Amino acid sequence: MDLSLLTVPTIVAFLLVLIRISGMLVTAPILSQRSIPAQAKIGLAFTVSLILFPLHASHLVIPTDLIQFAVIAGQELILGLMLGFVATLVFTSLQMAGEYISMQMGLSISSVLDPVSGTQVPALGQLYFYMAVLLFLSLNIHHALILGVEKSFSKIPVGEFVTSGGVMAERFITLTGDMFTLALMIALPVMGILLVTEVCLGFMAKVMPQMNIFMVGLPMKVGVGLVIFGVSLPYVANLMGKEYSKLVQHLYGLY
Repeated sequence: MDLSLLTVPTIVAFLLVLIRISGMLVTAPILSQRSIPAQAKIGLAFTVSLILFPLHASHLVIPTDLIQFAVIAGQELILGLMLGFVATLVFTSLQMAGEYISMQMGLSISSVLDPVSGTQVPALGQLYFYMAVLLFLSLNIHHALILGVEKSFSKIPVGEFVTSGGVMAERFITLTGDMFTLALMIALPVMGILLVTEVCLGFMAKVMPQMNIFMVGLPMKVGVGLVIFGVSLPYVANLMGKEYSKLVQHLYGLY
């Protein structure tokens, strides 16, 4: 190893690269889970930085003073956080869809601990989450996430101030809004059938007033909801595959 390459500008430039990649790992799906040891995250960020740093070393802008370094470091952190958060939006959409379905079925009171956020989430949302994890890994989207970081260094070199902040903010807001649309598309089949079930229960309550509609309606809604939930899983998996394809394009075109 040539120790003459370990100059102060080289170390500073490597730290800026490391900051962007670390920001991505902080918000990236799966990699940001609390169950993953911090040592593994640090090691992964350091390893990826070592691989990408020589590829973009000629395009790096080295800060000349501490204030400039702090400003550039903050920018690099924000860029990394945005890239990881865009990938997390798909997972958030699935958990939100599980919340919609659980409220419609009357199961929102039955929640489990989410190891990612440390909060209580519906069991159906957690089932959707683990399905998204399996699709995320089987489709190699984690590879696309790393490639997205690599392409970001080509479009916005380290040390170069972002001049298209308005365009990036507009794309980011659009992607965040699409999260709610995706959650509604996933939950709509189950919610629609449950709405029809509630209308039928309302007619039954009028036709047979002596029937305790609350005692009959709750288990019926749960049973019908679980059946439709199971039937709609292939549809959800197909939809998620398409969304992951769009996600790859968003990761490459966010900057």
